[in-house]
Amino acid sequence: MATQLARRLPGIRVDVAPPPAVEALPRMDVAVFVGFASTGPLHLPVPLESVAQYRTVFGADAPLAWDEQRGDRVWAQLGGAVRAFFANGGRRCWVLRVARTAALETLRGADPAADGVAVANRFAVPGVLALPALGGIAPALASTRCEGAWSDALRVSTSLASRGLALADWTPLPAPDRYSFHTRVALRIGDLLQLGRSDEVCAYAVVAHVSVAADAAGPYHAEVRTLAAFERLHASASPAAVSGTAGVAGFGAVVPATLLGSDTPADAERSESTQRLRFDDALPATLEHGHWARFEGGGDVVWLRIDRLERTPAFTGSPAALSTALVDVQASGPAWRELGRALPSELSGLTQARLLDLELAVAEGGDGTFRLSGIGLTPAHRTSFWRLQRDADFYLQRDDLPPAPPAALARFPLAPLAEDAALAWLPLGVELLAGARLAPLPQHASALERDGLADFSEALFLDPELANGRSETLTAHADDIRLIRDNPRPLLGLHATLAIGAGGLFNEASLLSIPDAMHLGWQRRIDAPVAPSEPRAGDGPDHWGTHRGPCAGETPTPEGGPDVGAFLDCSTRALAAPLMSGPAEPVAPGPYRLSWTDSEPGATYQLIEAGDADFGDARQVYRGTAISHDLFAVREGIYRYQVFAWVGNDRSPGSNPVTVRVRHDAWVQLPPGEAEPLREAGWLAVHRAALRLALASGDLFVVLSLPRHFRTPQALRYTSRLRSVRGAPAVGDANAFGYDEARALSHGALYFPWVQSDLREAPADADPIVRNALRSPRVAPPDGVAVGVLSSRASLRGAWIAAANEPMKDVVALVPTVRAGDRQALQDAQINLLRADPRGFFTLSADTLAWDDELRPINVRRLLILLRRLALRRGMSYVFEPNGEQLRRSVQRGFDTLMGELFQRGAFAGASPAQSFRVVTDDALNTPQSRDAGRFIVELHVAPALPMRFIAVRLAQTGERLSVVEEL
Repeated sequence: MATQLARRLPGIRVDVAPPPAVEALPRMDVAVFVGFASTGPLHLPVPLESVAQYRTVFGADAPLAWDEQRGDRVWAQLGGAVRAFFANGGRRCWVLRVARTAALETLRGADPAADGVAVANRFAVPGVLALPALGGIAPALASTRCEGAWSDALRVSTSLASRGLALADWTPLPAPDRYSFHTRVALRIGDLLQLGRSDEVCAYAVVAHVSVAADAAGPYHAEVRTLAAFERLHASASPAAVSGTAGVAGFGAVVPATLLGSDTPADAERSESTQRLRFDDALPATLEHGHWARFEGGGDVVWLRIDRLERTPAFTGSPAALSTALVDVQASGPAWRELGRALPSELSGLTQARLLDLELAVAEGGDGTFRLSGIGLTPAHRTSFWRLQRDADFYLQRDDLPPAPPAALARFPLAPLAEDAALAWLPLGVELLAGARLAPLPQHASALERDGLADFSEALFLDPELANGRSETLTAHADDIRLIRDNPRPLLGLHATLAIGAGGLFNEASLLSIPDAMHLGWQRRIDAPVAPSEPRAGDGPDHWGTHRGPCAGETPTPEGGPDVGAFLDCSTRALAAPLMSGPAEPVAPGPYRLSWTDSEPGATYQLIEAGDADFGDARQVYRGTAISHDLFAVREGIYRYQVFAWVGNDRSPGSNPVTVRVRHDAWVQLPPGEAEPLREAGWLAVHRAALRLALASGDLFVVLSLPRHFRTPQALRYTSRLRSVRGAPAVGDANAFGYDEARALSHGALYFPWVQSDLREAPADADPIVRNALRSPRVAPPDGVAVGVLSSRASLRGAWIAAANEPMKDVVALVPTVRAGDRQALQDAQINLLRADPRGFFTLSADTLAWDDELRPINVRRLLILLRRLALRRGMSYVFEPNGEQLRRSVQRGFDTLMGELFQRGAFAGASPAQSFRVVTDDALNTPQSRDAGRFIVELHVAPALPMRFIAVRLAQTGERLSVVEEL
């Protein structure tokens, strides 16, 4: 049966056809910043869309060295450039942290384990032992999520979470060290169980198999494998003193030691029993409680958790002198004897166990603390510590345009060691409440060396295999390195920019900046020798020479103690001199601590400070009953200290003197006069490599700057060298551009001078001196401001609009001030000069470094980059189409429409489309021979919005390949 349609009522209806969709242009506002940072992955680009995201990933600005001429700290410029980029209108950028890494050194043929290579801090996990895959037992260690000294202030603590479970039908299995049982608790593979009590005999077992069982004893049937067993040492069963060897992981080699037995009463609770261990050789003074000490002697291996340390400064040398770097140590704490892997007989017929997991807390200065709960203790556990990722893995690009990490994502600071293959972590010494907070294991290298920035050179910014590559072969060589060869590897340095937008038609980024390339470099500070402290022996109390009372005669007061040959009061005595210790290494201005031994209970201590070696200018800085005191230095200098003990009117001799050197940094910046001849070749190498990279990719425009100390003559000379073009290798400048690479100069622009920025970045928990320095206006290269203006102009108006005469935000001054008479010379040299104006700070030119006048405007080069991207995107739709007249008409129509839209937006000069662009696809280009070879060529002739002759952009299709070539 036919369906009857409803008849429409008479009337008129007007339909408005929607306008054709305007093709969205490729983004031209995305930038790449390459430089130095405190944290984050190395040589791996990370996308960001806010300053908060930058701080989450890359942390605070990295301190580099001390500028002795200016009396100021030298900071990494990467963070300031990114902040200036977003302040001036930037919306998205990629940040690439560079440093000297083991991979970089291997490619350079250097030692990857040498000092100066970026390394991550390592932490002992308090109270936890590890079972390495190769056998044995060792303290559990964790690494930070990325390399650098940023984690020096972190402190790690642990606490234990446990849950009891009843066991039924505990049965040994034929396989060694395997048992089965039933339980009502839903276990999972990888769960760690504690069998027995840790204050007596205990063992640890990992769940290897779980199944559902129809059994009255419990619905779950589990199989476990025992890993290790331990016996707690008690006062009642404590052996006499045993000699052997002992060591603490991370604090030097194993040394002779003596296990002294228990210092706990025999009737004390077993859980309170402690043992004493004396190290018979000195240990580093940085040892703190919370670490494991491994003692081996008398046929046993004993693990002692250091809960208390008795330190005595170690005297070495002749004559005896105090070394604050080493101390004699006696440690005490609970101790356990290793029993092997087999289940002890005391634990046969088990009826209960405990299910364990761990909580890690990492304190980050102030009150900030990261917490990670429910951590599984075996790699097979679903929430094990081994599932945490290092930054290099977490931020690895896995798709074409990954999203920026959220600013609220504060990653946990710790991660597994790269070489960690532990079978399990055993929380033998972890308690229910968090215990000791451990600092990183000591490292002898300075902070700058561990950041991988101690040796400043162009090698930090360049991939060794591409550093000297020519533009015509650069991309092919890079693709071979990262994609084609048998053992591909990631690109390093600024060349890693080529990996952005992997899999797309073109790089997402179109702007490149290297703000840290123009540093002067630095060297290790050489401190002048310090004269040894020789305090003058002061007079003692009067009653050291005679008795007290009105009949006491006047006698000389002895210096070193009471005159036992004189008639003295019975109560007159000399107190034991305290032994004082302080920082072993120079400290930065700020707080530091001195501590001393307790002469006797109830003593009052007098701490004096002096600058002269003989303590002639000594003054009292503390008096009280504490055995330590925190001091605060505000300036560099040599500070000497001595402490006296007082009980009533009796005083001890002075302690050993301690000398503290206060200095801003272990590294100082090279003076400009010394650095310039050493660094200029490196500056040129980085700038030329960036320009070659931009030319080879066809997608990038490089924003360059000059060193801060440059004045007009130096800026002109350097620019002349950078722009030099040669026909054959020139003596002394073989890396200059060849004639075939001259177009690379149109892919970059120089900005001068530096700017003083009002952007302030300081964490709330920073030290007061550091916080004030970070919040003060910072002098920075103009890279970030210039890139931000270019990005903002491209996103708001178009890449073809010159980014000049635009006020720069958050700039308060220019450094140095350029004389008015120098401005013409700088403009003629095609240096974009930043100028102060009543309206603010501007750049009134927008020139590239190109020799060709037609490519001199920045907006022309940026327009050509945009056309290249559009041609690639539109041209891909024609690949594999039949190469005939229909294709020609389709291509002509498509590109005419595209260019017409750009004309409507003002990208071209001319009063009409015919005067602004031409799309050429005729038979003069596409000859029969070209068609037979599978080629189709399109020429785009455009006149940018400047009075100049046409530039041809040729799009050529050969089979499935597409290429874009510029023709002047």
